[in-house]
Amino acid sequence: MSTRNKSFFRRLDICFPWLKLVAVFTIGLIAILDLCDLTISKMYEPVKIPVATPMLYHVRATERNLEGKKLVALTFDDGPSAETTPRLLDILEQKDVRATFFMLGNMARSNPDVVKMVQNDWHEIASHTMYHQNLIRIPTASAQADINEAKAVLEGILGRKPSLTRPPYGNSNSTIRESIGTPIILWSVDTLDWKNKDTNSIVSTTMDQVSDGAIILMHDIHPTSVDAIPTLVDTLRNEGYEFATVSELAQAKKINLSPGEIYYNIRN
Repeated sequence: MSTRNKSFFRRLDICFPWLKLVAVFTIGLIAILDLCDLTISKMYEPVKIPVATPMLYHVRATERNLEGKKLVALTFDDGPSAETTPRLLDILEQKDVRATFFMLGNMARSNPDVVKMVQNDWHEIASHTMYHQNLIRIPTASAQADINEAKAVLEGILGRKPSLTRPPYGNSNSTIRESIGTPIILWSVDTLDWKNKDTNSIVSTTMDQVSDGAIILMHDIHPTSVDAIPTLVDTLRNEGYEFATVSELAQAKKINLSPGEIYYNIRN
């Protein structure tokens, strides 16, 4: 700043000492208003609320145009497994297949992220009880506790109780069925994948038993079962079959699944 300008401002300060206070006050007021505007704009900024993934498998049959087709339901027991289930999900996605997973409560509790992966891929999640106990060979109170604990674990992860149940070994009685309180889904095709652990055997055993409306029993905890899926899916499709979850299958066949009732297959 030049000497002339400095002299001017010094004289101005002497003649009008209050002018500096006005300038300071004005600058401060502008700063405060600017800050308030920023705060208010943030207060009224639209809030983005995350939308939960909808559970749409109950209506997918119509959306996927499954009615009138030859259908089977692939079902997987005893998982989820952190090692094998994610690989299975990748294969099912590649093949555009939806399946039903009958999960054990203790496995779900140990692998909640895998449970959510299954849910996010539009597969159906159902209960296989908590600890895979033979419910008709333990005290009724213990069986009921096992059933209810599994429901609570799955509800805690999914935000809803499972709507279908498969008791271990397919065993139940009237008391157990009443305690379960959901439709009971067994199977019409036993691949024996847990026993043979051979991909070719899994495919041939399935094809020997399969028919329209079949419910196919497999286990996603065995690597060989996962290995069999690409060939099994292709073989079934070559025979004119398409794949549905159990609930989709029932909807496509126009069957109302009733609590306490046992279903080995779903045909109209």
